[in-house]
Amino acid sequence: MEIINTVMEQINEHRGSRSSQILASALASACNSRYGVSLLDVSVSLDRQSKALVQRLSNISSEGDFSNLAQDRALRWLRDNQFID
Repeated sequence: MEIINTVMEQINEHRGSRSSQILASALASACNSRYGVSLLDVSVSLDRQSKALVQRLSNISSEGDFSNLAQDRALRWLRDNQFID
């Protein structure tokens, strides 16, 4: 999925930053309801571009290339990169 790939690229580009952790949490939340992200953190910590990504993630099932397999792969990537447990 394009949105997942875009978010993962953004996370990699700013690895170790607070914004990358918030994006990782948003991605995890978009892939599985057991995860969540603080909307306050999104509001105060992310720039306009990253907020737009979070907005798209909040409607992930409306993406034209929506895929449960892509969501599973994203969760595995987040675990492998120690963004989630």
